[in-house]
Parts: sequence; C-alpha cells; structure tokens
Amino acid sequence: SFPRLRRLSVKNCRKLTGKGIASLVNLPKLCALDVGGCFNVHPNDVVALVQSHPSTKKGKFNEIYASGLGWTDVALEEIVDSTMGFLRGLSVGFSPYISGPGLILILSKVASTLDRLAVPFCTGMDEAAAAAKTAKLAVLDIRGCNKVYSLSGMMEGRVAAQSQDDGHGATARHLFVLARYSGISNNSLEETLRLYESDSLTCILDGGGIGEGLRR
Repeated sequence: SFPRLRRLSVKNCRKLTGKGIASLVNLPKLCALDVGGCFNVHPNDVVALVQSHPSTKKGKFNEIYASGLGWTDVALEEIVDSTMGFLRGLSVGFSPYISGPGLILILSKVASTLDRLAVPFCTGMDEAAAAAKTAKLAVLDIRGCNKVYSLSGMMEGRVAAQSQDDGHGATARHLFVLARYSGISNNSLEETLRLYESDSLTCILDGGGIGEGLRR
C-alpha cells in the first residue's frame, strides 16, 4: 500500500500485536521502525520481522526503536546479528532482563556503525557496559541506569579508538548523553570534563525544564 514508506512510528499503539508487526514485511523500503511502548508486541515479533524483511537483506534496515517490550540478551543478540554491519540506531529501554555482559557483547558487534543507543532504565547497564567500545556513538540515553557512575571510562575508550583510527593522537567525536536518574553525579561529570575536552561531551543530568533532555 505504501511502497515508498521508509520510516514508521507506531509508538505506544497498545492495540498493535505481532500479527500487525508481521504485516510490515509488505513495506519493501522500510528502514526505520519505532514500536516503543507497544506492550502487546513481543521482542520475537520484531526479530522475526527484521530477519525476514527485504530491507534487511539489502543492508538498509538500520534503525530499530523498541523500548518497553521486555528484551532479553538472546532476543537482543538475534536482532543485532541480523543487522550487524549497518545498524545505526537502537532503542531497547525498560528491559530488566538485559545483562551487562549481554550489552557488552552486542555493543562489540555494532561498534563500527551504531551512532544512537537508548537503554534507559536497563538495570544491566553498568560501568563495564558503559565503557564498551562505542567510538561511533553520537547520542546515548542512559537515564535511570543507576549502576553507571562515571563517563570517564567510556570517554577514554572513545579517545583511544579515535587515535587508532586516525593513526595519531586525537579527541573523541562529540557525544550527547541523557543521564537523568543515572548514578552520575555533578562531581563525577565535572571530573570527566576536566579529563577530556568539553567539546567532546555534552551530558544532561537535568533538563532544567527547557526541553534540552529531549533527544533521540
């Protein structure tokens, strides 16, 4: 019906089911999907769609936003394996069953392409996972990840990766972080900004009522 449709958001459409998700295989040019908050959709429904979609076979299904569906390490690895090499945006927030080691594994697989990652209120997101290789990331949402206390480890890894890519010393690419309700304090953030150039990092601990905390 919509042969040219590339991006589709049905966020918080709670009557949507797996059958509806499966029908999206008929949108041949779909490359970005947002089903966040669709509580009657299971992660396996999203995995099955992505695995069978024509855009995946062409390496073009590169944005998947599906927070609030109850992702597990197994389902997350399946969708990452299906889109490895071209996945650019991923959101799997509010998933208490995703572990720190699981996040480290998937981040290692998509580090070369992923530039937007949202894992808000994923209790498995900890210091080790935050320090995983994420050199390409431009936007990171770790709101509510109270086991992340500092961004210094992540910034160190980004600077090292950039230096390796360029063959000489370099600053990391700019990273925008949403970190309200995380374990990062103002003092911790100030220390990170002293260690690394402030132009490389913007971290919002409190939006201040001006909408600055709204970004994918």
